[in-house]
Amino acid sequence: MANNEKVINILNDMNKAIDVMRKAATWLLESGKNPSKWWRLENLNSKFLLQYAKSSEFYVLLIDKKPAAAAIFQTNQNSQDWQSIDKNNHKHALYIHWLCVDPVFSGKGLPKLMVEFAKTKAKENNIGLLRVDTNANEIKLRQIYEKLGFSLVAIEKEDYRETAFYEKKV
Repeated sequence: MANNEKVINILNDMNKAIDVMRKAATWLLESGKNPSKWWRLENLNSKFLLQYAKSSEFYVLLIDKKPAAAAIFQTNQNSQDWQSIDKNNHKHALYIHWLCVDPVFSGKGLPKLMVEFAKTKAKENNIGLLRVDTNANEIKLRQIYEKLGFSLVAIEKEDYRETAFYEKKV
């Protein structure tokens, strides 16, 4: 392998995934963003997150063995309520939560790699739909999802913010 080629792996590792989440949350705070409760440093720990996800649902993308991106992939909706969108017509989907990149690795297309991995996981589970949600006011983040092929389904007013709900067929 040439010296400039990077070794990229995605694996299930809750602790490394949480480390990336915490780095992303620190960047949010330092850049003047007002992160939701889901991105507050005091909540980015296994005790809090295991209320909403299983350890087997945490994934981390490694570049040359260094944690660079992370996400939680769920086949059951535990972290965001899609009931207002689905009504009584629940859709079988893979839900992507806490998708983030360590700021050191930003601009390298890592969200695309994580979404491609999510598509693979969805296909393995006979799921034909990916879902993601985000703060509707985070325009840059919404543009990333749209560039990755997600379509806006709805914007819903929640207690503390408006949430943009996106889907993508696998």
